[in-house]
Amino acid sequence: MNSKTRLSTLLLALLFLALPVAALAQEGKIVVPRKQTRPPGPPLSPAEALAKMTVPDGFRVELVAAEPDLMNPVAMAFDERGRIWVTESFEYPRHEPGPGRDRIKILEDTNGDGRADSVKIFADGLNIPSGIAIGHGGVWVANAPDILFLQDTDGDDRADKTEVVVTGFGRVDTHELPNSLTWGPDGCLYGLNGVFNPCRVESGGKVYQFTCAMFRIDPVTREFDLFCEGTSNPWGIAFDPEGHAFISACVIDHLWHLTETGYYHRQGGPYPPHTWKIESIVKHKHQMAAYCGITYFDSAAYPANYRERLVMGNIHGNCLNVDRLQRHGSTYQGFGEDDFLTANDVWFMPVVQKVGPDGCLYVLDWYDRYHCYQDASADPEGVDRGHGRLYRVVHEATGRPAVVSLAETSSADLVAKLGDSNIYVRETAQRLLAERKCSGVVDQLERIVLDSHASLKHRLHALWSLVGGKAVSSQFAGKLLDSPNSSIRAWGVRAVGNLLPADRGLAEVCRSLAKDDSADVQLQVAIAAAKLEHVDALATWVDILATCGDDPLLPHIVWQNLHPRLPADSAKLLAMVESIELDKAPGLAAMLPKVAEKLQD
Repeated sequence: MNSKTRLSTLLLALLFLALPVAALAQEGKIVVPRKQTRPPGPPLSPAEALAKMTVPDGFRVELVAAEPDLMNPVAMAFDERGRIWVTESFEYPRHEPGPGRDRIKILEDTNGDGRADSVKIFADGLNIPSGIAIGHGGVWVANAPDILFLQDTDGDDRADKTEVVVTGFGRVDTHELPNSLTWGPDGCLYGLNGVFNPCRVESGGKVYQFTCAMFRIDPVTREFDLFCEGTSNPWGIAFDPEGHAFISACVIDHLWHLTETGYYHRQGGPYPPHTWKIESIVKHKHQMAAYCGITYFDSAAYPANYRERLVMGNIHGNCLNVDRLQRHGSTYQGFGEDDFLTANDVWFMPVVQKVGPDGCLYVLDWYDRYHCYQDASADPEGVDRGHGRLYRVVHEATGRPAVVSLAETSSADLVAKLGDSNIYVRETAQRLLAERKCSGVVDQLERIVLDSHASLKHRLHALWSLVGGKAVSSQFAGKLLDSPNSSIRAWGVRAVGNLLPADRGLAEVCRSLAKDDSADVQLQVAIAAAKLEHVDALATWVDILATCGDDPLLPHIVWQNLHPRLPADSAKLLAMVESIELDKAPGLAAMLPKVAEKLQD
């Protein structure tokens, strides 16, 4: 075939392909969605989808639920009975607030065969419910502009009482709504919001105006505050065994270690004046940067080399990515590992990943031809509204372990569960104890926390139960601050700052820990210094910077807390700095140019 013939053939082929594209474009349809290279084709049946999935040797993927029992799933949580709560959205990408067609379902496997055979509608009339958590006697739901608290007061598994906990979340960008409601180690409810979704929330006499941020809510007082700000459209929160927060994000780097009072790199939009932004903890990339969900996998249901890893849903890659964490001063570095699951199906959209009551990994699949909100906004009718799947990944060595129910467990037995190998069991037992305010088991929990022979995971979950239940006495806090274990000391400082800020004696001990050998402890002192009533915060921050070496995070956190006090405290600060050899204090030297910039304003 000569070059002229080849060109004619190519033009005819392009013309042939262009005809249906043009026809569909005139109907407002999108033939090749963003970040895809070809038309996605028809959806696969659940059986076909399972057959195409690949996982490491020794693993298999099982179907837990699918359409019509599950459609357009967005968020998921497990309760203490092992039941699965899922939000469904048929309204997405609707921008207008108000009642809608969306709902919350309770899925349960009542016969033990691994499939959900009981499906109940707990609540309906919602409008893109983008986050869900179970606890403190009800169900917490992100349903912008509100965070709702729904209760079933008569035991029929239907919500009959609704409380608006806070309101003011935006709906400008409905793929960046408040999401990922997750219980933190301190007993608070954490959530995320995206960079192009402005919010204005009033709580406790304060007004919070923000876009991309991690927020938290005290489930008892209903107090709202911002934990930190920055990133892009984050979706997914995970806490590691030491209580540090990690999120996945889109467009920019995919993995972030978030710290209270920090301000992180933004995908777009202005930074507040004098922000010294914090970067991600990764230098590597996986497939195309569209992430949804993250979990810290820690369970004996899998071999050791698959435990203690972060697992993230990759929307454009139609797979699950894995990162391993390594400490780096007061923060971490993430390193990529092999993908854990590849769907080989462009419709696969893993929006949530959770460790279940059986210790296996569960994956919630939105299942749609459109990955990007631009396509959904351009063609709302083209969004698929008839599919949705929930999968479980099982290892052949353990099979599918029995589901653990903690609903009727006594507080004394819950304390023992805090050392379980399954992170779901540990976290659920901790939440239940905090809800009960640790009544009757405070002494038992304190003994575990202070027992150097107990596992650190058991000790910390016992401590977090006390912190979440607000059952930390001044005497016990003093023992925490004196612990030989740096993680216990760090959480002791955090407990004092949040629960006992007026205690002068404890404040003085926290002040002395500004020069602690542990960067983790110094980090918590830097945050607590602004909260403690009897501490010279400025002197504390200078001591931290003078002794933290070249820690990559501490100078940023100190600066975020310190700079609002300038220029008022500038003379005092400069007097302190004059006596310090800057070549031996790189953290302080790194911050001084920021001081100079602010004083020049």
